[in-house]
Amino acid sequence: MSNIVLNELDWWIASQWEEIPTRHEYSGKIHKTGTKDKSKKYRALRKTKLKECYIVRYADDFKLLCRNYKDAVIMFEATKKWLNDRLGLQVSEEKSKIVNLKHDYSDFLGFRIKVHKKGKKKNGKERYIIKSHISEKAKKNIKSKAKDYIKEIEFCKDNHTEYYAVTDYNSYVMGIHNYYKMATCVTEDIQKLAYEIKMSIKTRLKERVKRNYYKKIPDYARKYAKSKEIRFIGNNVLLPIAYIEHKPPLEKEKCINKYTKEGREKIHKMLENINIATLHLLMKKPIKNATIEYNDNRISLFVAQNGKCNITKKQLSIEDIHCHHKIPKSMGGNDEYKNLVILDKEVHVLIHATKIETINDLVCKLKLNKENIIKLNRYRKMAGNEEIDIEILNKLTES
Repeated sequence: MSNIVLNELDWWIASQWEEIPTRHEYSGKIHKTGTKDKSKKYRALRKTKLKECYIVRYADDFKLLCRNYKDAVIMFEATKKWLNDRLGLQVSEEKSKIVNLKHDYSDFLGFRIKVHKKGKKKNGKERYIIKSHISEKAKKNIKSKAKDYIKEIEFCKDNHTEYYAVTDYNSYVMGIHNYYKMATCVTEDIQKLAYEIKMSIKTRLKERVKRNYYKKIPDYARKYAKSKEIRFIGNNVLLPIAYIEHKPPLEKEKCINKYTKEGREKIHKMLENINIATLHLLMKKPIKNATIEYNDNRISLFVAQNGKCNITKKQLSIEDIHCHHKIPKSMGGNDEYKNLVILDKEVHVLIHATKIETINDLVCKLKLNKENIIKLNRYRKMAGNEEIDIEILNKLTES
């Protein structure tokens, strides 16, 4: 709703400077995001008495950026009046203020932002760079939520609930890293938080947390493999929250969206590794009597796994695709994305198989290696079945 209502605000602010018509058409290269470099036009506009102003907005939270205090005051008052007169909206007096970014930090979307002088003057002008931190409010939330996830792990009574509790904690850690890694000072901010979180892990989980360099690290955690802080709870890896480094945000082509023909073509190009015919069949033939959530997640997982079996990595045809509940519904499982996985139908049978003959036949037929069996056993265990003995597998393979 904010994007619909405030779209007009974006264009009004842009019309005051960025999109103002000029007498001449200025040239500029097209960036890979699809936007045009307007630096020549802006240099010409700065020779006028117009007030330079830009808007950065996410939902109903936005910043207006101006060159000087005088322009900032005028634009601040003009924007408040425009919002009230045009859209009937009031700004929050508590949250709205003018900040000089050379002297003070300004908070935006969980970040604290400020500009600092950089090196010597160039052509008689000061040079500045942006420094950004995680905001104080965000740091408190990170610490509080991380400790809540640790408490959930502490009170787990069986392997099933422990696996999901650890997975939830890891997902949270990865989410924090992926979001805040664009902050230039993220490493020092997270290091300060990490000490308290590590102490909480040590106090609550005690001897359950072990350092084991010989256990297999899952694919999603490979980038943490070099960290000396990586730990295990049983067979489950526990990701270190302190292991983070700054990375600038990736540029995205603004034309990529599902609302235009060009945008849809770009999306389809990104799906070139997936059999589109199979994807269309999945969309047209949902599983009868299954929930909408299940059928939607089935499609999403097929795309996320590039149309391959999660265990064997075999490319799947429509006849081979099975969507497996990691924790069966009979054991309290649900149709959430994280509880589902796309498998080859014979692998799916093997997860639920209890007869020795069936297990031996399928293991030989599928030519599963040790890594496949370890992953398969994890799913068998979650489904309440006994693990397949790897030594028996080796004998079968040899024979």
